[in-house]
Amino acid sequence: MAWMLIEDSFPSPYGGVAVTGRPHDGDLTRGDQLWLTDGTTRHPVTIARVLHMCGRRPRDVAPAGLNAAFELTGAPPGLTLTGLRLLLGDTA
Repeated sequence: MAWMLIEDSFPSPYGGVAVTGRPHDGDLTRGDQLWLTDGTTRHPVTIARVLHMCGRRPRDVAPAGLNAAFELTGAPPGLTLTGLRLLLGDTA
């Protein structure tokens, strides 16, 4: 199951919230439905777009092991995202 620890969050240049980190155990793709979790609670979110990062052009897939930035939809307003995990799959 692919996952990512959120290292930073900031307002997306397109609106909404953007998060940065490095995907592990699989690629993350635009349109993926993920769980945003602190280990006890979880919130469904979706990757609206993979943003430009580290000199790479925007793309639809962020490969595992490389730094990436995503625009998320569905993140609860006011929630501190840094340090939370994004999990791909049915369970958190």
